[in-house]
Amino acid sequence: MDWPNDRRVGPGRRTTDRANALHAAEDVLHDIDHELATLALLVESVRTAAELRADTRTRVGLIAEQVARLTDLVRGTPVTAPLDVRALLGRLVGVAAAAGAPVDLDPGEPVFAPLDPGVLWRVVANLVANAVRAGGTVRVAVVGTDPVAVDVVDTGPGFGAGPPGRSGRGLGIVDGLVRSVGGVVRITPELPAGTRIRVTFGVVEPTDDPPEAR
Repeated sequence: MDWPNDRRVGPGRRTTDRANALHAAEDVLHDIDHELATLALLVESVRTAAELRADTRTRVGLIAEQVARLTDLVRGTPVTAPLDVRALLGRLVGVAAAAGAPVDLDPGEPVFAPLDPGVLWRVVANLVANAVRAGGTVRVAVVGTDPVAVDVVDTGPGFGAGPPGRSGRGLGIVDGLVRSVGGVVRITPELPAGTRIRVTFGVVEPTDDPPEAR
């Protein structure tokens, strides 16, 4: 008998197919972990080279931090201590600025919170990437401490009016991550143009509702 072409991905997909897909994904993560370890060694060998210029050494250090962050993401490294939110955002903005993005972090005192650094990084990195694509300049700020809230504000044309891209997927990732830690996402327009996205962490029970736009 000839099965329909979508038999493998439809509602009737065999349980063994799902198990095989899960094992395949685990195998890929295992191999990515090995490749990241190799990449970390290569980056470290470059960073410790005596002839490296100071500005280049700084950029290589940022690459090393990114590799370490990806390694934690792949391994699911548990959170063991309160996170310095502003310090992490400073590193994120530093990476974006080193890549040429017009992104700044508002100054302020350290803010500590029991947040997963991987979750915070992925949330704000997606929002910053969307804001940069929208055009104009981007400002990141910690605007609350109990609970912790983070603003990403751009001076682009406004939400939904920027150039086409993958912002929809990025916001979907942000929504899922924030809801997974009981947070809330709010999107508001800025005048005369631009968008403010505020993420407040740990204020509600996890929910399936979409982010609030008003």
